[in-house]
Amino acid sequence: MVKNKQFLLWTILATIWLSGCSIINPTPSPAIDVYTLSQLMETSTAPTRMKDAKAMILELSPIRSPQGLLGTGIVYRDMDYGFNSYAYSRWSDNPSKLLSSYLQQSLDQSPLISAVVQVGTRANADLVLESTLVDFSHHLQADETKTTGVVSVIFYLIDPTDKKLIASKQFTKEVIADQSNAKQATMAINKASKLMVNDLQMWLEQAIRNLPEK
Repeated sequence: MVKNKQFLLWTILATIWLSGCSIINPTPSPAIDVYTLSQLMETSTAPTRMKDAKAMILELSPIRSPQGLLGTGIVYRDMDYGFNSYAYSRWSDNPSKLLSSYLQQSLDQSPLISAVVQVGTRANADLVLESTLVDFSHHLQADETKTTGVVSVIFYLIDPTDKKLIASKQFTKEVIADQSNAKQATMAINKASKLMVNDLQMWLEQAIRNLPEK
């Protein structure tokens, strides 16, 4: 009887000791993978093109974003339009800020844009570009045989002198992702962002060429 009590006591003490060790040395959480729009480096190192005599200063307004894209999570959506974020992965900033920096550096390479400035600078802008982010996510199909990174933005080109809308256009780009994971999702979204900005630049340049002489 005494031996049984001693065994029970040692069992309880061992359990308490092991529990204490797990608290003192908890299992480390998995590392968080952080992603960004990598093409920013390409545009910043590209040769500067000569500016056209008609080049204008473009003011870039903050990008409006839906509630589901305000955070830094890498968002994916299924066929039922349900939204979720990949675990242990995130963007280096929220999509609106990533795209804003990307737009500023990319559009600054245009020969018809002398400078791209943010709201609040002292420069007198000739044009204002407002935008609304519609999509910046990884789309999953029901059978997951085809997944795509999708970027969609509506742009509004405005004359700051009279606040009139000059032109507006929505650009949507979709790029196939090889697998359904955060890394492949960000690679596809990167490529879609680059395609979207290329089309935006051509659209802006055409709009500037069509403006009447002042």
